[in-house]
Amino acid sequence: MSDNPEETPPYKLVYFDIRGLAEPVRWMFCLAGIPFIDERVPLVEWNEAKKRYSEHVGQLPILYFDDQELSQVHTVMRFVARRLGFNGLTDMDAARADEATDLVYDLRLCAVTYRECFTTKTPDIVRHTVFRDFKNEPSQKKKEPMRKDLLNVHIPKYFGKFEELLNTSGGKYIAGSVLTYADLAVANFLDVATEMIGPDVLDDFPGLQELKDLVFALPPIQQWCANRTLAQGYSSTG
Repeated sequence: MSDNPEETPPYKLVYFDIRGLAEPVRWMFCLAGIPFIDERVPLVEWNEAKKRYSEHVGQLPILYFDDQELSQVHTVMRFVARRLGFNGLTDMDAARADEATDLVYDLRLCAVTYRECFTTKTPDIVRHTVFRDFKNEPSQKKKEPMRKDLLNVHIPKYFGKFEELLNTSGGKYIAGSVLTYADLAVANFLDVATEMIGPDVLDDFPGLQELKDLVFALPPIQQWCANRTLAQGYSSTG
């Protein structure tokens, strides 16, 4: 946020009070040292609050800047990446970053298909809350089919692809020779996966473990995560 209370940050990001899909956008602002308003809509208020965003088909995130508005998570993410320098050095880097980030979203959609395995209070935004809903589901019996398929089918397939992209680009970053928004999107998802399933989910993917460690060791992200507490009205899960 701005050090001068009289200055209004040029960006305002409106999203749910979870990490979800928009956390990499917050991280890009932090890494670039760009002040922004981080407005969070509590999930418990969403059924009523979504009426305020009907012009955006009742969806978040929304990015406000220069008297303009953008919606749709990948549109917002890529716009911020281009503006702040997290889109790679070449057109192919940018395409690979898009590819990896779309794969993260696809993996979330895979989990959404297991709706019988968890209860959600916000079905219209379940793609954002699916892992939070899954973790909060009290019935281990209900959760088992989703957990089994994630571990045996979806995680190996998608994490294997992430490692392939990582190795193709040199083994440090997932889309070229510099940090891109895709590294942030993948690392954020890996953190959610290790929290939800267990730290051993990355045992067969050492490259992804190194990528996750690299991203979370970045000082601005370390500071962001240290300040990310439930007392601030923010859920660290999902």
